[in-house]
Amino acid sequence: MKSYRIERKGKLYWAMEIPAQYLAAGARRQTVMATTREKVEERWMSRVGECRRGLDTKAGRLTVGEFLKVFLAQCQEGDGIEPSTFEDYRYHITQHIEPVLGLLPLNRLTVQEVDRLLQTLRKKTSTRTGKPLSSRTIRYAYAVLRSALQLAVDYNYISANPASARSRKSRIRLKSGAVPIRCFTPEQAQRFLRSVQGDRYEALYVLGITTGLRKGELLGLKWRDLQLATARLTVNHSLQFTRRRKGEAGPRWLLKGPKTASSRRTIELPAVAVEGLQRHQDVQAQQKALAGEDWQDLGFVFTSGRGTPLDTGNALHRFQSICAEADLPKIRFYDLRHTHASLLIHEGVHPKKIAERLGHSSIKLTMDTYGHLFNGSDRESAERMDRLFGREANREETGEPDDSSPKPKAKLLVMPHRRTG
Repeated sequence: MKSYRIERKGKLYWAMEIPAQYLAAGARRQTVMATTREKVEERWMSRVGECRRGLDTKAGRLTVGEFLKVFLAQCQEGDGIEPSTFEDYRYHITQHIEPVLGLLPLNRLTVQEVDRLLQTLRKKTSTRTGKPLSSRTIRYAYAVLRSALQLAVDYNYISANPASARSRKSRIRLKSGAVPIRCFTPEQAQRFLRSVQGDRYEALYVLGITTGLRKGELLGLKWRDLQLATARLTVNHSLQFTRRRKGEAGPRWLLKGPKTASSRRTIELPAVAVEGLQRHQDVQAQQKALAGEDWQDLGFVFTSGRGTPLDTGNALHRFQSICAEADLPKIRFYDLRHTHASLLIHEGVHPKKIAERLGHSSIKLTMDTYGHLFNGSDRESAERMDRLFGREANREETGEPDDSSPKPKAKLLVMPHRRTG
Protein backbone atom coordinates (compact mmCIF):
# COMPACT_ATOMS: atom_id res chain seq x y z
CA MET A 1 0.00 0.00 0.00
CA LYS A 2 1.45 3.32 -1.12
CA SER A 3 1.02 6.67 0.59
CA TYR A 4 -0.31 9.67 -1.27
CA ARG A 5 -0.82 13.39 -0.69
CA ILE A 6 -4.20 14.77 0.38
CA GLU A 7 -5.48 18.24 1.26
CA ARG A 8 -7.65 18.94 4.28
CA LYS A 9 -8.75 22.47 5.29
CA GLY A 10 -6.01 24.04 3.22
CA LYS A 11 -3.24 21.82 4.60
CA LEU A 12 -1.39 18.95 2.92
CA TYR A 13 -1.11 15.53 4.58
CA TRP A 14 0.21 12.12 3.71
CA ALA A 15 -2.54 9.46 3.64
CA MET A 16 -2.85 5.66 3.36
CA GLU A 17 -6.00 3.54 3.06
CA ILE A 18 -6.75 0.49 5.20
CA PRO A 19 -7.33 -2.51 2.88
CA ALA A 20 -10.95 -3.69 2.80
CA GLN A 21 -9.86 -7.20 3.79
CA TYR A 22 -9.05 -5.91 7.28
CA LEU A 23 -12.40 -4.17 7.77
CA ALA A 24 -15.72 -5.59 8.88
CA ALA A 25 -18.26 -6.40 6.18
CA GLY A 26 -20.05 -3.25 5.05
CA ALA A 27 -17.69 -0.96 6.99
CA ARG A 28 -16.85 2.43 5.53
CA ARG A 29 -13.47 3.05 3.97
CA GLN A 30 -10.84 4.07 6.52
CA THR A 31 -7.87 6.32 5.90
CA VAL A 32 -5.01 7.28 8.18
CA MET A 33 -3.26 10.62 7.78
CA ALA A 34 -0.13 12.31 9.12
CA THR A 35 2.06 15.28 8.37
CA THR A 36 5.00 13.12 7.21
CA ARG A 37 5.33 9.94 5.19
CA GLU A 38 7.13 8.17 8.04
CA LYS A 39 4.36 8.96 10.53
CA VAL A 40 1.56 7.88 8.21
CA GLU A 41 3.30 4.57 7.52
CA GLU A 42 3.73 4.04 11.26
CA ARG A 43 0.04 4.75 11.91
CA TRP A 44 -0.98 2.50 9.00
CA MET A 45 1.01 -0.42 10.38
CA SER A 46 -0.47 0.13 13.82
CA ARG A 47 -4.05 0.26 12.50
CA VAL A 48 -3.60 -2.80 10.30
CA GLY A 49 -2.12 -4.66 13.27
CA GLU A 50 -5.19 -3.77 15.33
CA CYS A 51 -7.49 -5.00 12.58
CA ARG A 52 -5.56 -8.27 12.29
CA ARG A 53 -5.93 -8.84 16.03
CA GLY A 54 -9.67 -8.24 15.76
CA LEU A 55 -9.66 -5.02 17.77
CA ASP A 56 -12.74 -2.81 17.66
CA THR A 57 -11.02 0.32 16.36
CA LYS A 58 -14.20 2.40 16.61
CA ALA A 59 -14.63 1.56 20.29
CA GLY A 60 -10.93 2.20 20.80
CA ARG A 61 -11.49 5.82 19.82
CA LEU A 62 -13.76 6.34 22.83
CA THR A 63 -12.29 8.68 25.39
CA VAL A 64 -11.14 7.18 28.69
CA GLY A 65 -14.00 9.01 30.41
CA GLU A 66 -16.57 7.51 28.03
CA PHE A 67 -15.21 4.02 28.47
CA LEU A 68 -15.15 4.34 32.27
CA LYS A 69 -18.93 4.83 32.11
CA VAL A 70 -19.12 1.53 30.22
CA PHE A 71 -16.96 -0.05 32.91
CA LEU A 72 -19.19 1.22 35.73
CA ALA A 73 -22.31 -0.03 33.98
CA GLN A 74 -20.73 -3.48 33.61
CA CYS A 75 -19.74 -3.49 37.31
CA GLN A 76 -23.23 -2.54 38.43
CA GLU A 77 -25.27 -4.73 36.11
CA GLY A 78 -23.06 -7.46 34.69
CA ASP A 79 -20.65 -8.25 37.52
CA GLY A 80 -23.13 -7.61 40.33
CA ILE A 81 -20.54 -6.23 42.76
CA GLU A 82 -21.50 -4.91 46.18
CA PRO A 83 -23.13 -1.45 46.10
CA SER A 84 -20.49 -0.07 48.43
CA THR A 85 -17.74 -1.33 46.10
CA PHE A 86 -19.49 0.21 43.09
CA GLU A 87 -19.72 3.55 44.90
CA ASP A 88 -16.01 3.36 45.76
CA TYR A 89 -15.19 2.72 42.10
CA ARG A 90 -17.37 5.61 40.97
CA TYR A 91 -15.88 7.96 43.56
CA HIS A 92 -12.27 7.26 42.53
CA ILE A 93 -13.14 7.54 38.84
CA THR A 94 -14.89 10.91 39.16
CA GLN A 95 -12.50 12.39 41.73
CA HIS A 96 -9.11 11.08 40.68
CA ILE A 97 -9.02 9.40 37.25
CA GLU A 98 -11.33 11.36 34.95
CA PRO A 99 -9.87 14.82 35.73
CA VAL A 100 -6.45 13.62 34.52
CA LEU A 101 -7.15 11.04 31.81
CA GLY A 102 -10.82 11.48 30.94
CA LEU A 103 -10.35 13.31 27.59
CA LEU A 104 -7.65 11.02 26.16
CA PRO A 105 -8.67 8.51 23.45
CA LEU A 106 -8.66 5.02 24.91
CA ASN A 107 -6.36 3.65 22.21
CA ARG A 108 -3.86 6.48 22.82
CA LEU A 109 -3.46 5.77 26.53
CA THR A 110 0.12 4.75 27.31
CA VAL A 111 2.17 3.67 30.30
CA GLN A 112 3.58 7.21 30.41
CA GLU A 113 0.05 8.61 30.82
CA VAL A 114 -0.63 6.18 33.67
CA ASP A 115 2.60 7.33 35.31
CA ARG A 116 1.45 10.91 34.89
CA LEU A 117 -1.78 10.07 36.72
CA LEU A 118 0.17 8.56 39.64
CA GLN A 119 2.48 11.57 39.83
CA THR A 120 -0.53 13.90 39.84
CA LEU A 121 -2.24 11.96 42.63
CA ARG A 122 0.91 12.01 44.77
CA LYS A 123 0.88 15.80 44.59
CA LYS A 124 -2.89 16.14 45.08
CA THR A 125 -4.48 17.40 48.30
CA SER A 126 -7.66 15.86 49.67
CA THR A 127 -10.61 18.27 49.71
CA ARG A 128 -11.93 16.51 52.83
CA THR A 129 -8.82 16.49 55.02
CA GLY A 130 -6.67 19.18 53.41
CA LYS A 131 -3.76 16.70 53.46
CA PRO A 132 -1.98 14.85 50.62
CA LEU A 133 -3.73 11.72 49.41
CA SER A 134 -2.75 8.62 51.33
CA SER A 135 -0.83 5.83 49.63
CA ARG A 136 -3.86 3.59 50.11
CA THR A 137 -6.09 6.02 48.20
CA ILE A 138 -3.60 6.22 45.34
CA ARG A 139 -3.29 2.43 45.18
CA TYR A 140 -7.08 2.06 45.14
CA ALA A 141 -7.49 4.56 42.28
CA TYR A 142 -4.73 2.79 40.36
CA ALA A 143 -6.40 -0.58 40.94
CA VAL A 144 -9.73 0.73 39.63
CA LEU A 145 -8.05 2.06 36.46
CA ARG A 146 -6.19 -1.22 35.95
CA SER A 147 -9.43 -3.23 36.26
CA ALA A 148 -11.23 -0.92 33.85
CA LEU A 149 -8.48 -1.14 31.23
CA GLN A 150 -8.39 -4.91 31.57
CA LEU A 151 -12.08 -4.92 30.62
CA ALA A 152 -11.16 -2.87 27.54
CA VAL A 153 -8.61 -5.56 26.64
CA ASP A 154 -11.21 -8.30 27.15
CA TYR A 155 -13.64 -6.41 24.90
CA ASN A 156 -10.92 -6.06 22.22
CA TYR A 157 -11.02 -2.28 22.44
CA ILE A 158 -7.25 -2.11 23.03
CA SER A 159 -4.50 -4.68 22.59
CA ALA A 160 -2.72 -4.32 25.95
CA ASN A 161 -3.37 -2.89 29.39
CA PRO A 162 -1.06 0.12 29.98
CA ALA A 163 -1.75 -0.08 33.73
CA SER A 164 -0.92 -3.78 33.96
CA ALA A 165 1.44 -4.93 36.69
CA ARG A 166 3.66 -6.20 33.89
CA SER A 167 4.43 -2.58 33.01
CA ARG A 168 7.48 -1.77 35.10
CA LYS A 169 6.91 1.97 35.29
CA SER A 170 3.26 1.88 36.26
CA ARG A 171 3.61 -0.74 38.99
CA ILE A 172 2.93 0.37 42.58
CA ARG A 173 4.74 -1.43 45.35
CA LEU A 174 3.53 -1.35 48.93
CA LYS A 175 6.28 -0.22 51.24
CA SER A 176 6.70 -2.40 54.29
CA GLY A 177 5.60 -0.72 57.48
CA ALA A 178 4.17 2.32 55.68
CA VAL A 179 1.02 2.29 57.83
CA PRO A 180 1.89 1.61 61.49
CA ILE A 181 -0.74 0.07 63.74
CA ARG A 182 -2.04 2.44 66.41
CA CYS A 183 -3.62 1.12 69.59
CA PHE A 184 -4.03 1.79 73.31
CA THR A 185 -1.64 0.38 75.89
CA PRO A 186 -3.22 -1.73 78.67
CA GLU A 187 -3.22 1.29 81.01
CA GLN A 188 -4.77 3.51 78.33
CA ALA A 189 -7.39 0.85 77.55
CA GLN A 190 -8.42 0.76 81.21
CA ARG A 191 -8.63 4.55 81.28
CA PHE A 192 -10.76 4.49 78.12
CA LEU A 193 -13.24 2.06 79.67
CA ARG A 194 -13.54 4.26 82.75
CA SER A 195 -14.11 7.31 80.54
CA VAL A 196 -17.00 5.79 78.55
CA GLN A 197 -19.01 4.74 81.59
CA GLY A 198 -22.50 6.24 81.39
CA ASP A 199 -22.01 7.47 77.81
CA ARG A 200 -24.82 6.96 75.30
CA TYR A 201 -22.51 4.77 73.18
CA GLU A 202 -20.83 2.98 76.09
CA ALA A 203 -21.89 -0.52 74.99
CA LEU A 204 -20.63 0.09 71.43
CA TYR A 205 -17.20 1.20 72.65
CA VAL A 206 -16.90 -1.54 75.28
CA LEU A 207 -17.89 -4.26 72.82
CA GLY A 208 -15.44 -2.87 70.25
CA ILE A 209 -12.43 -3.01 72.57
CA THR A 210 -13.31 -6.30 74.30
CA THR A 211 -14.26 -8.36 71.22
CA GLY A 212 -12.32 -6.80 68.31
CA LEU A 213 -15.37 -6.86 66.04
CA ARG A 214 -15.20 -4.85 62.83
CA LYS A 215 -17.38 -1.75 62.63
CA GLY A 216 -19.80 -3.38 60.19
CA GLU A 217 -20.07 -6.44 62.45
CA LEU A 218 -20.86 -4.26 65.47
CA LEU A 219 -23.53 -2.27 63.61
CA GLY A 220 -25.04 -5.45 62.11
CA LEU A 221 -25.47 -7.16 65.48
CA LYS A 222 -29.01 -8.16 66.39
CA TRP A 223 -30.28 -9.12 69.81
CA ARG A 224 -30.89 -12.67 68.61
CA ASP A 225 -27.13 -12.94 67.94
CA LEU A 226 -26.40 -12.44 71.65
CA GLN A 227 -26.67 -15.03 74.42
CA LEU A 228 -26.11 -12.85 77.46
CA ALA A 229 -26.96 -15.68 79.87
CA THR A 230 -24.02 -17.71 78.59
CA ALA A 231 -21.89 -14.66 77.68
CA ARG A 232 -21.60 -15.48 73.98
CA LEU A 233 -21.96 -13.57 70.73
CA THR A 234 -22.33 -14.90 67.19
CA VAL A 235 -21.34 -12.82 64.17
CA ASN A 236 -23.95 -13.45 61.48
CA HIS A 237 -24.14 -10.12 59.65
CA SER A 238 -22.23 -7.05 58.60
CA LEU A 239 -23.96 -3.72 58.00
CA GLN A 240 -22.80 -1.24 55.37
CA PHE A 241 -24.05 2.26 54.62
CA THR A 242 -24.25 3.13 50.94
CA ARG A 243 -22.95 6.39 49.50
CA ARG A 244 -25.84 7.07 47.18
CA ARG A 245 -25.91 10.47 45.54
CA LYS A 246 -28.57 13.10 46.15
CA GLY A 247 -31.75 12.10 44.35
CA GLU A 248 -30.40 8.63 43.58
CA ALA A 249 -32.70 5.69 44.27
CA GLY A 250 -31.61 2.76 46.38
CA PRO A 251 -31.26 1.67 50.01
CA ARG A 252 -29.31 3.75 52.48
CA TRP A 253 -27.90 0.69 54.23
CA LEU A 254 -27.43 -2.99 53.48
CA LEU A 255 -27.25 -6.00 55.79
CA LYS A 256 -25.13 -8.78 54.33
CA GLY A 257 -23.10 -11.75 55.44
CA PRO A 258 -19.74 -11.39 57.21
CA LYS A 259 -16.61 -10.43 55.27
CA THR A 260 -15.28 -14.00 54.91
CA ALA A 261 -16.36 -17.52 55.84
CA SER A 262 -14.10 -17.43 58.91
CA SER A 263 -15.69 -14.13 59.96
CA ARG A 264 -18.89 -16.01 60.82
CA ARG A 265 -17.89 -17.00 64.32
CA THR A 266 -19.01 -17.33 67.94
CA ILE A 267 -16.90 -15.66 70.62
CA GLU A 268 -16.99 -15.51 74.40
CA LEU A 269 -17.84 -12.20 76.08
CA PRO A 270 -16.08 -10.83 79.16
CA ALA A 271 -18.23 -9.76 82.12
CA VAL A 272 -17.63 -6.05 81.43
CA ALA A 273 -19.15 -6.44 77.95
CA VAL A 274 -22.17 -8.40 79.23
CA GLU A 275 -22.86 -5.75 81.88
CA GLY A 276 -22.58 -2.96 79.31
CA LEU A 277 -25.00 -4.73 76.95
CA GLN A 278 -27.51 -5.29 79.74
CA ARG A 279 -27.49 -1.59 80.58
CA HIS A 280 -27.80 -0.77 76.89
CA GLN A 281 -30.81 -3.07 76.61
CA ASP A 282 -32.58 -1.09 79.34
CA VAL A 283 -31.74 2.22 77.64
CA GLN A 284 -33.06 0.94 74.30
CA ALA A 285 -36.32 -0.11 75.97
CA GLN A 286 -36.75 3.48 77.18
CA GLN A 287 -36.03 4.82 73.68
CA LYS A 288 -38.61 2.44 72.23
CA ALA A 289 -41.23 3.65 74.70
CA LEU A 290 -40.49 7.30 73.86
CA ALA A 291 -40.62 6.69 70.09
CA GLY A 292 -43.97 4.90 70.30
CA GLU A 293 -45.40 4.13 66.86
CA ASP A 294 -42.37 5.69 65.16
CA TRP A 295 -40.15 2.87 66.43
CA GLN A 296 -39.04 0.42 63.72
CA ASP A 297 -38.45 -2.91 65.41
CA LEU A 298 -35.67 -4.31 63.21
CA GLY A 299 -33.93 -6.13 66.04
CA PHE A 300 -30.61 -4.25 65.91
CA VAL A 301 -28.54 -3.86 69.07
CA PHE A 302 -27.24 -0.39 68.17
CA THR A 303 -29.92 1.88 66.76
CA SER A 304 -31.02 5.44 66.22
CA GLY A 305 -33.86 6.92 68.28
CA ARG A 306 -36.36 5.23 65.94
CA GLY A 307 -34.93 1.72 65.83
CA THR A 308 -33.11 2.04 62.50
CA PRO A 309 -29.40 1.10 62.25
CA LEU A 310 -27.10 3.47 64.06
CA ASP A 311 -25.40 6.00 61.80
CA THR A 312 -21.96 6.08 63.33
CA GLY A 313 -21.23 9.74 62.51
CA ASN A 314 -22.16 10.99 65.98
CA ALA A 315 -20.69 7.92 67.70
CA LEU A 316 -17.34 8.38 65.96
CA HIS A 317 -17.20 12.10 66.79
CA ARG A 318 -18.06 11.30 70.39
CA PHE A 319 -15.32 8.65 70.42
CA GLN A 320 -12.72 11.25 69.43
CA SER A 321 -14.04 13.68 72.07
CA ILE A 322 -13.75 11.04 74.80
CA CYS A 323 -10.16 10.28 73.80
CA ALA A 324 -9.29 13.99 73.90
CA GLU A 325 -10.98 14.56 77.28
CA ALA A 326 -9.23 11.53 78.80
CA ASP A 327 -5.84 12.63 77.42
CA LEU A 328 -5.64 9.51 75.28
CA PRO A 329 -3.83 9.28 71.93
CA LYS A 330 -5.92 10.07 68.87
CA ILE A 331 -6.78 6.80 67.15
CA ARG A 332 -9.49 5.65 64.77
CA PHE A 333 -12.55 3.70 65.91
CA TYR A 334 -11.20 0.74 63.89
CA ASP A 335 -8.07 0.85 66.05
CA LEU A 336 -10.15 -0.55 68.93
CA ARG A 337 -9.90 -3.81 66.97
CA HIS A 338 -6.11 -3.43 66.86
CA THR A 339 -6.14 -2.61 70.59
CA HIS A 340 -8.07 -5.79 71.33
CA ALA A 341 -5.52 -7.87 69.44
CA SER A 342 -2.58 -6.17 71.16
CA LEU A 343 -4.14 -6.74 74.60
CA LEU A 344 -4.57 -10.44 73.87
CA ILE A 345 -0.94 -10.62 72.79
CA HIS A 346 0.08 -8.77 75.98
CA GLU A 347 -1.80 -11.36 78.03
CA GLY A 348 -0.07 -14.26 76.27
CA VAL A 349 -3.00 -15.63 74.24
CA HIS A 350 -1.89 -18.00 71.46
CA PRO A 351 -1.91 -16.42 67.96
CA LYS A 352 -4.24 -19.17 66.66
CA LYS A 353 -6.87 -18.22 69.24
CA ILE A 354 -6.44 -14.53 68.39
CA ALA A 355 -6.95 -15.29 64.69
CA GLU A 356 -10.16 -17.19 65.44
CA ARG A 357 -11.49 -14.42 67.67
CA LEU A 358 -10.77 -11.70 65.09
CA GLY A 359 -12.25 -13.77 62.26
CA HIS A 360 -9.02 -13.85 60.25
CA SER A 361 -8.89 -16.31 57.36
CA SER A 362 -5.55 -17.68 58.57
CA ILE A 363 -3.03 -17.32 61.37
CA LYS A 364 -0.61 -15.95 58.75
CA LEU A 365 -2.77 -12.84 58.39
CA THR A 366 -2.72 -12.38 62.16
CA MET A 367 1.06 -12.75 62.37
CA ASP A 368 1.64 -10.50 59.34
CA THR A 369 -0.50 -7.80 60.99
CA TYR A 370 0.47 -8.13 64.65
CA GLY A 371 3.67 -10.19 64.65
CA HIS A 372 5.80 -7.20 65.63
CA LEU A 373 3.80 -6.87 68.86
CA PHE A 374 5.09 -10.20 70.18
CA ASN A 375 8.06 -8.42 71.76
CA GLY A 376 8.49 -10.81 74.65
CA SER A 377 8.54 -14.01 72.61
CA ASP A 378 12.18 -13.65 71.54
CA ARG A 379 13.32 -12.88 75.13
CA GLU A 380 11.48 -15.98 76.28
CA SER A 381 13.27 -18.03 73.60
CA ALA A 382 16.65 -16.75 74.80
CA GLU A 383 15.81 -17.54 78.43
CA ARG A 384 14.78 -21.06 77.52
CA MET A 385 18.06 -21.60 75.67
CA ASP A 386 19.82 -20.22 78.74
CA ARG A 387 18.11 -22.81 80.94
CA LEU A 388 18.96 -25.55 78.47
CA PHE A 389 22.61 -24.76 77.76
CA GLY A 390 23.70 -22.25 80.40
CA ARG A 391 24.96 -22.38 83.99
CA GLU A 392 21.68 -23.67 85.39
CA ALA A 393 21.82 -26.73 83.14
CA ASN A 394 25.50 -27.36 84.11
CA ARG A 395 24.67 -27.05 87.82
CA GLU A 396 21.94 -29.67 87.56
CA GLU A 397 24.30 -32.03 85.73
CA THR A 398 27.26 -31.66 88.17
CA GLY A 399 25.23 -31.25 91.36
CA GLU A 400 26.76 -27.83 92.05
CA PRO A 401 24.94 -26.19 95.01
CA ASP A 402 22.82 -23.13 94.36
CA ASP A 403 24.16 -20.22 96.44
CA SER A 404 22.63 -16.80 96.85
CA SER A 405 25.77 -14.97 95.79
CA PRO A 406 25.67 -12.96 92.58
CA LYS A 407 25.87 -15.28 89.61
CA PRO A 408 28.00 -14.50 86.60
CA LYS A 409 26.24 -14.16 83.28
CA ALA A 410 25.51 -17.63 81.93
CA LYS A 411 27.40 -18.76 78.89
CA LEU A 412 25.40 -20.00 75.93
CA LEU A 413 26.52 -22.85 73.76
CA VAL A 414 27.40 -21.37 70.41
CA MET A 415 26.48 -23.71 67.62
CA PRO A 416 28.68 -23.53 64.49
CA HIS A 417 27.06 -22.03 61.42
CA ARG A 418 26.10 -24.75 58.99
CA ARG A 419 26.27 -24.08 55.31
CA THR A 420 23.25 -25.07 53.33
CA GLY A 421 23.45 -26.24 49.82
